[in-house]
Amino acid sequence: MRAFSIFVVSTILALGALGYGAHLLGVPVQWIIIGVVLIGGIALASGAGLARRRNQTNVAVSSDDKGGG
Repeated sequence: MRAFSIFVVSTILALGALGYGAHLLGVPVQWIIIGVVLIGGIALASGAGLARRRNQTNVAVSSDDKGGG
């Protein structure tokens, strides 16, 4: 969960920076909002998928002791 929180915070910072840069370039506000919502949604969905996969660890444990000991 901690890695996902860091991902969310960094995504918000990146989107803020991109939105500010677009504002300085003279992009209309409606397009900035649309872009931020679109990219933010894709980023959060991607981050949630990565966090879910990271939590699913399948470890095969066998108790076959072949006298190694």
